[in-house]
Amino acid sequence: MCPGKEKMLKNFMHTLREQHKVPDSFQAYLVTSADFTPEEEYPILKADMIPSTAPSELLPFSKAINSTRNLQSTTIHFFSPDDTAERIRRCPRRYVEFFKRTAGIIGFDFSVHSDMPIVKQKAQMNDNLSLTYFFADNGIPIYPNLRCGVSELLPEFLRAIPSHSIIAISPHGFNKEFREKCEWHVFLDIILKELEPPKVLVHGTLSKQILQDFHGSTEFVFYKPWRRPQKEVSP
Repeated sequence: MCPGKEKMLKNFMHTLREQHKVPDSFQAYLVTSADFTPEEEYPILKADMIPSTAPSELLPFSKAINSTRNLQSTTIHFFSPDDTAERIRRCPRRYVEFFKRTAGIIGFDFSVHSDMPIVKQKAQMNDNLSLTYFFADNGIPIYPNLRCGVSELLPEFLRAIPSHSIIAISPHGFNKEFREKCEWHVFLDIILKELEPPKVLVHGTLSKQILQDFHGSTEFVFYKPWRRPQKEVSP
């Protein structure tokens, strides 16, 4: 973000805090301490927000929120229908203490489909990054979730993700047809070269061809969807 825009945002937030005259209806507080990408101004996640080890267990938010067991070793994900996480998008502050009782979260996953209007894709991408940043800024460990729209949006989106850090993807439900497998291959080729992550957390499966082609480029750590996962590490 250019200095002039950053100053304007800080002044706006000062008005909210000190005078309480302007309602923050668009949730600017989510990213008050963030740096931003140059064009779309997505909040940039920081490397020190991301753990250096893979989660031992994943659990969907829809199951975790009603769980009575200890979740200190459980990382929460949002790879489920959007409506299960809408409550968080409406009232993020309400869930800070809940997530602090867990091992952390995988970044938000509100749908970004290539047939959406471009402006809607960008809005969803921004919400995913902003909410992820907010919880990380409140001390909750996060793993960036790479959920992008059409290919031309990817370069700017990747500028919000730190390199040499663990990232997460979810091919689950989008990796059956040949075309989808090809799209995942292209996507992974770009992000592995650009970000050089030491590990990629995979919610679901990847094709044998992808595992073969990217063998040695990173470590894929697989988690089974919708049930208590057993962590599997690619050979």
